[in-house]
Amino acid sequence: MNRSGSSNSLPFYFNGPSSSSSRRPGLVSTASSSSIPPSNNKRFQPAKFFLLLSLCVVSLLVLSKVSTPQEDSIVDEPSNVKDTNDEVERGLIVQQIMETRKSAYSFEDFTEEGLARPGNEHLLPTTAVLLGWKRTQGLKLIVSYLVRYPFIKQIIVWNNNRDIKLSRRDFEMDPSYGPLPELQVYNAAENLHDFAKYMSCSLAKYEHCYFQDDDWLNTHMDALYTNFLTSPNLIHTNTLPLIQMEHRRWTFTNEDYNMHAGFSWMGTGSYVSRAKAQRLLEQRGNTTLSKERFKVIDMYFSIWTNQYPYQLVNYLTPLDQKNGWSTEGVNDHWSIVFRNMLDAADRLYSALLASFANPGKSPFVREEEEPYVQDRHTRAPCFNDKCLFMTSLDPFPNPKEVVFKGDLQTIDEQNAKFMELDYPTTEFWRTFAYIHAVDNDPLTCWNSFKVPQKGDSFGLRFVKPTILTYLTITSSKGLTSLEGQITVLASDHYGDQWTTCQHTARYPFAHTMTLDLACPLISTMLPEGAVYQIKVQLEIGMEKTLEICGMDAGGMVL
Repeated sequence: MNRSGSSNSLPFYFNGPSSSSSRRPGLVSTASSSSIPPSNNKRFQPAKFFLLLSLCVVSLLVLSKVSTPQEDSIVDEPSNVKDTNDEVERGLIVQQIMETRKSAYSFEDFTEEGLARPGNEHLLPTTAVLLGWKRTQGLKLIVSYLVRYPFIKQIIVWNNNRDIKLSRRDFEMDPSYGPLPELQVYNAAENLHDFAKYMSCSLAKYEHCYFQDDDWLNTHMDALYTNFLTSPNLIHTNTLPLIQMEHRRWTFTNEDYNMHAGFSWMGTGSYVSRAKAQRLLEQRGNTTLSKERFKVIDMYFSIWTNQYPYQLVNYLTPLDQKNGWSTEGVNDHWSIVFRNMLDAADRLYSALLASFANPGKSPFVREEEEPYVQDRHTRAPCFNDKCLFMTSLDPFPNPKEVVFKGDLQTIDEQNAKFMELDYPTTEFWRTFAYIHAVDNDPLTCWNSFKVPQKGDSFGLRFVKPTILTYLTITSSKGLTSLEGQITVLASDHYGDQWTTCQHTARYPFAHTMTLDLACPLISTMLPEGAVYQIKVQLEIGMEKTLEICGMDAGGMVL
């Protein structure tokens, strides 16, 4: 979310100092980590290959512009797309996404009658909240994109720019996908910046809101929504691998005072409960936070929920990045982010400390919501938005290993505490992030970082039930050592109970393992052999790290 009241390009677009001592870990994709497959690989269908190639070209063009300052460095205003050629190429890629992406969910299931059908109890209609500033074309495109997703039942457009008047007539919505969502457009008398997002959500028709800024296109709508359904009480976001790496350091924990908070950017596609947005308004009335700071409330919100956000890792598709910041005359934007982030953590810590003896009077929640961080195994959306990669293996330390006491002067002190632990390097995570297991590129791989132990697992969560007769895993390392040392388990979308599938392993190549499967009936609501989740569980510990470069789930090549 940008400080203009529209989108925030800050985590991804800016020019920073070039000295190695002050650079933020870059997001430049290298040959080893790009998602561009070789042109002669027969695994790819032409249409899928072109789409993937296009997405990756834009990601490379965009992400190559990123560097990271320390808190005290001077940061220029986020840079725009480099030249006309970039804009034309981005436009072609976005056009192809608009022509090919649509939801696997049924519009019939989200009618009043459909939601009441047996088996649909877990489905939740949502309200999309979009903020506008000067990028009205981005707003219009996102509205036209969201109408193809049936779980978006209402769209609220809040225009923060009093010099521009918008109405429902300004937005085109194609009814051919299904019943159109209710569209409401508000024109603000003044620029409320981020605060308008949460105010709009607090007034939403439905109990959960989807936030989307106007400078990004979320190409994994189904996957994010599918994971949100597993724990709708939590904040669900998605972001770039190295941004996620930073977010795992930007957590603030003190178990003595029930503090378990984490920071996350909300603008690249996120879900949050309406109740959390309403609680933010209550927190405003119970704090001395100034009106100016409430305009940058995105830097406070996730921390003030006093919960660790649930974050997926993937590459992002940019739209027009111009006109992002309205803080004219301010050059050091990152220092604003870090200062407000620490202020949010300090205020939360002080409030929890002051109300420890009488927690009922505090506007801040104390109880940590489940699933806990160590139990969140869904990691990244598949490139085709039809599934998600799962693994119990987390390369990052548990946030509770670093204790926050409200005494930090800079965010660098927080980073240093985590880096003293067994923390992946920037280069490692750039190369081996979760997304590389399911990006449809055999040249990129996910690496577990930690050596898997008995009981660790990896697998897939499908957006819709999928009949599986085989699962092929491709690695850069030999897999024959897993012979007879694994169990294959399947489950429904809840994942409360797992059933053992019969399997036979064969090895077409030393680095490839195919599991021929016979899974029992998971649910009377599903056909035989259909599963929502599949995982391979280790029955012994491994001697080295695990690497997965791709999968083939019954013909779905990942």
